[in-house]
Amino acid sequence: MVQLFYYENHGQACRKILNHEGSPSKILLFADEGWARTAPNAHWILKRPWWSRTYCKITEITATRRISARGKIVDLGKGNMCIKGKFKEAEEPDFKMYLTTHVTSADFRQGYSMTGTLERGNKKKGGLHLTHFAMLKRKDYMKDDNNNK
Repeated sequence: MVQLFYYENHGQACRKILNHEGSPSKILLFADEGWARTAPNAHWILKRPWWSRTYCKITEITATRRISARGKIVDLGKGNMCIKGKFKEAEEPDFKMYLTTHVTSADFRQGYSMTGTLERGNKKKGGLHLTHFAMLKRKDYMKDDNNNK
């Protein structure tokens, strides 16, 4: 059943996967090795309102700090999407996250339905650079040793 979901949705539109996962979606962030800052354990909560297909609310949660931003969802076609936005109170306010449904079978076995990258920076001072890898877990994935999906 799970493998059927993988083959049916591999390369499908990202909106279809986000609708299947439901709202809000938790996006896990893993720091890139080339990023020169300390990387706290962080994740994003992506909430999409029912009345808009292009805008979303993003909440970044790192330890005890929460900051929110409004993002714009751009469908790039062929299973790719981009979320752009700007945090108000941050050193690197601008962000751009690319997500794709073209996940590898190894990532799918680990429970991810979408993978991608996060670029952050300040557009006024010098542009964006890769800071994190982004992963969206499947809602049916359970971390259970007895579950041999």
